[in-house]
Amino acid sequence: MRIALFGKPFQLKHNDAVKHLVDRIIAIDSTALFYGEFRTFLEQSMYLPESLGTFSDSHELKGCDIIFSVGGDGTFLECVTLASILGVPIMGINTGTLGFLSNVGTDSIDQAMDSIVNGTTWIDERALFKIEAEGMDFGNFPYALNEVSIHKNDTASMVVVEVYRNEKLVNTYWADGLLVSTATGSTAYSLSAGGPIISPSSDVAVITPLAPHNLTNRPLVVPLEGEITLSPDGRDASYLLSLDSRSYHISPKCKVRVKPAPFKVRFVNLEHQNFFHTLRSKMHWGIDPREH
Repeated sequence: MRIALFGKPFQLKHNDAVKHLVDRIIAIDSTALFYGEFRTFLEQSMYLPESLGTFSDSHELKGCDIIFSVGGDGTFLECVTLASILGVPIMGINTGTLGFLSNVGTDSIDQAMDSIVNGTTWIDERALFKIEAEGMDFGNFPYALNEVSIHKNDTASMVVVEVYRNEKLVNTYWADGLLVSTATGSTAYSLSAGGPIISPSSDVAVITPLAPHNLTNRPLVVPLEGEITLSPDGRDASYLLSLDSRSYHISPKCKVRVKPAPFKVRFVNLEHQNFFHTLRSKMHWGIDPREH
């Protein structure tokens, strides 16, 4: 089995757990690939054998059977930019906070590694967006797993966003901003803006205005297939376009086109894990607050 490891610096309290993960990985693949910057961080607190390889770009992951992401959901999203085009399955080890994407706790590392070795994990495929914008270069990864958002930039004035779907006008939104999320992203930014929780297997997108001027403008669920076009305008000289955690400046009236990516992200889950289990554990559903 060919294994890769990606991660970000973590708190000292997780050091023993991550060292145990590293030891388990090396026991399976003594030439496993470690992300260069993360390897440098790990070497400050643990010994790593010279047999390990190093990677810094997505093409170096060719042939890998799995990649571990050590960190929170933000780290997982960065790992997606490296692993998803090649279809390398990702397992998130959570050293962050909430952990909707990095949903394996550090106390479950042995269970996770045993499940991988025994073949009892399962793969969950998630849709992404592909984004195109006039005059913009998004590099090697013009995709977003959670959401695409437009924000005002320089002033307190609202941004006016015209939204079309398949060249038909949906609405003109006056708001602090607007985002389009995938089903996976429905539990991220969209949820905090009042959007619905959607099962990630659903082939839909959610259009959610941020603090809309007209309170009757509510989140709207549309089919994933097709093209959504966003065009911002207002008093600002530029606006902020975000693809998950990556942000770019765009000009007024720039047309941003959002459509399904030609591939999907592959999540590795433990046998007992599913979306509803994650919701219950992360959002404390079914727990009576009077008992605490």
